[in-house]
Amino acid sequence: MNHGWNDGGYSNSVDITGYNYGQREDQYLIDHEQFPDRIMIGSESTSCTTTRGIYENDDVKGYCSSYGDQIPEWSCSHEKSWQDMVNHPHLTGIFVWTGFDYRGEPTPYEWPCIGSHFGIMDYCGFPKDAYYFYKAAWTEEPMVHILPHWNWPDKIGEEIDVWAYSNCETVELVLNGHSLGEKSVDRNSRMEWKVCYAPGELIAIGKIAGKEITRKVVAKTGTPDRIRLELDKNEVKANGTDIAMIKVSILDASGEVVPMADNEVMFTIEGPGKIIGVGNGDPSSHEPDKANRRRAFNGHCLAIVQANKEPGDIVIRATSVSLQAAVAVIRVE
Repeated sequence: MNHGWNDGGYSNSVDITGYNYGQREDQYLIDHEQFPDRIMIGSESTSCTTTRGIYENDDVKGYCSSYGDQIPEWSCSHEKSWQDMVNHPHLTGIFVWTGFDYRGEPTPYEWPCIGSHFGIMDYCGFPKDAYYFYKAAWTEEPMVHILPHWNWPDKIGEEIDVWAYSNCETVELVLNGHSLGEKSVDRNSRMEWKVCYAPGELIAIGKIAGKEITRKVVAKTGTPDRIRLELDKNEVKANGTDIAMIKVSILDASGEVVPMADNEVMFTIEGPGKIIGVGNGDPSSHEPDKANRRRAFNGHCLAIVQANKEPGDIVIRATSVSLQAAVAVIRVE
């Protein structure tokens, strides 16, 4: 329920009471004091608006900063939703709105923005920064993630907010070989630094028992130089329905993803298959999803290939003006 948890007897008629946005005014806690035996679940929560790869709110283009500072009045941050779970054992779980972005509900914007910003991933399944908050909280394989990217030519000498998520014990931040300090990790929150921007290389080093276990590097990249294709699987079934997802990345000459690249990529296909969709996760894009081309959004786009009913090799070629092309092969069995 969105409201009325204690009105009209509804909450007394179900085994588990679902609270949509119960974090609003800490309704979870208020009701638990009054109804200590009630089983509660966050049936819809969070609704934090962010856009993949964006770090400043843009009312004109319809983008929300990945710092999550445009939170609708009924909702809260990803951290608050999960911390409610961690800190209050009477909550049985939460459903985060949403796992993926989707068409419609472009809150806090209107047309021409046409997609939601609520997802942990964008609508192509590319992770946003919040994805790594959950990864740090929920998984055990050592990881560290930092944001934002490190391409800010107009902000040399200005302070940049740097956030890190990790499941290690401590994280040390290093800029161009100089340590900016080491912080203890709270897996259910983030670490923050104020960093005076200088081009180069920013490294977050995850440590356990004082020893480096993992690291994440963000660096100033060069200009777009080539295309990379990554398949979610190399083989599909010759049944006329099976599909493969092709992640497209725009790289510089050293092989690093260019975080603001928006090159248009054209796809050609040979063999027993067809392109059935393209996307890029841009909530303001009006490009057709049924097409043989797509503009990258902050370094990435996506093509979906479907097999026919004949075996053989599907060959997909991706090209873009002034970029080195890329080829991928999918086996149809």
